[in-house]
Amino acid sequence: MAGVVGRTGGSAIIVGGGIGGLATAVRLLAAGRAVTVLERAAAPGGKMRQLTVGGQVFDGGPSVLTMPAVLEELCAVAGVRRADLVTLEPLLPLCRHFFADGTVLDLFADEPVAPGSPPAAAWARSTAEVQRVLGGRAGEQFSRFREHAALIYRTVEQPFMRRPVPSNPLALPFTYTLGDLLRMRHLDARRSLWQALTAQFDDERLRVLLARYATYSGADPFQAPATLSVIAHVEMALGVYAVVGGMYQIAAALAQLIARLGGTLRCGAEVERIELDARESRALAVHAGGERLCADDIVVNCDVAQLYERLCAGTRLAARHGPRIAALPPSLSAYLNLIVTADAAQLPLRHHNVFFSSDYAREFQELRDRPPSDPTVYLCNPDWQQAAQRWFFLTNAPPQPPALTPDAPASAAWSPAQKVACRARVGEKLAQHGIDLARHSRAEQEVTPRDFAALFPSSRGALYGAAASSRLAAFKRPPNRVPGVRNLYCVGGSTHPGAGVPMVMLSAQLVAQMILDG
Repeated sequence: MAGVVGRTGGSAIIVGGGIGGLATAVRLLAAGRAVTVLERAAAPGGKMRQLTVGGQVFDGGPSVLTMPAVLEELCAVAGVRRADLVTLEPLLPLCRHFFADGTVLDLFADEPVAPGSPPAAAWARSTAEVQRVLGGRAGEQFSRFREHAALIYRTVEQPFMRRPVPSNPLALPFTYTLGDLLRMRHLDARRSLWQALTAQFDDERLRVLLARYATYSGADPFQAPATLSVIAHVEMALGVYAVVGGMYQIAAALAQLIARLGGTLRCGAEVERIELDARESRALAVHAGGERLCADDIVVNCDVAQLYERLCAGTRLAARHGPRIAALPPSLSAYLNLIVTADAAQLPLRHHNVFFSSDYAREFQELRDRPPSDPTVYLCNPDWQQAAQRWFFLTNAPPQPPALTPDAPASAAWSPAQKVACRARVGEKLAQHGIDLARHSRAEQEVTPRDFAALFPSSRGALYGAAASSRLAAFKRPPNRVPGVRNLYCVGGSTHPGAGVPMVMLSAQLVAQMILDG
């Protein structure tokens, strides 16, 4: 759908000013609704936030922007050009990959090809790089994988990413066209991503490289369905972009659009509860800071678990749905280390860099209850062309347990000693590739899963909602419309269609259309 259409008039309150809430507000305002966004933090953005370390400003949340057309379309709905609000720069290479054996491999976005060209021509540059580094057979297998991943993308784009998904797979025949259903045989959901990559590639390095895409949604590639190959296609086919000024500029631009369209954005406004009518079939108001605020529709942009555990605590709605949501396996969390460097490394870094573990399977086995002893380290280095740089390190970490009980795993505490150990592992990984982190570091700050859990209530520090750990995960994910409450909606990375900046903006598109359709 090109924009938001439907009846106009009426009002909406959005609980949470993350990207999902902001994007929903823009769409509803553009359609003539009165909208108020209530954000508990001092600034909008949610997980897309900023941190200051050593006088330098870092993005403290998402660092990868793909599918820029989704942002372009959102701005168009508001009557503005994206380029007038946010400047994007395509990244080449997309990412530089450093393997434990010293191999270095770049991947690139697809290049434009002439109409009628064979599919493989579209990804010739990456294929040539794979052949150069890993050999001709690896290049052939990579090209076949790209065709497979592109087919999955064509299968899921319209029926899953851009439409509501039924909570029960048995409802599929009543929701999708026959063509949609026939194409679903290409989803490759019956085997895990790792099983698929093992069958598709002889070279372990390519398996590891492509398995890592599962972590973009906080999933374990050894358990997640092979459908997640689609994430690799999205990045390599549609490109990866840097936002000039940092990813936070997207949140700032959406907040600017809300003001321009006449909406209200209130920061430092924490919602204590959502009031339902006696039958719990309609949301009447939100209560925040002693105020009772009414609206025709209420949209919740937080982890869905928070809706039931806190905002609707004590209701029959929470008793009915809360336990199922709480029982969903959480996604991965992360340990972040933000470092201001005095000078650049001799190693030829790029904007996005990955340093792989020497034993990927063991890394994910350990992640079930503790930080890995030999983690894969992601490094975002937006200043890679400058002398002094900002290094954003991320390693996967387990989420917090449901409660910090005496028998909780040691990883739950994130003691000073544990932080020191995780920081040392990042340093050890970099040292294997010739970077002395201690020499470069001028100022540092770290963020642990326990910090994320405090920032985002009921999330347990999981950054992506429920884990995509089974072939039915898409159907178990909380829906955008709260069951049984006709004017209460969920938007964001913990609901449909999933995590990641473009997916969250598509979630906003779905919710806004539901509201306007009545």
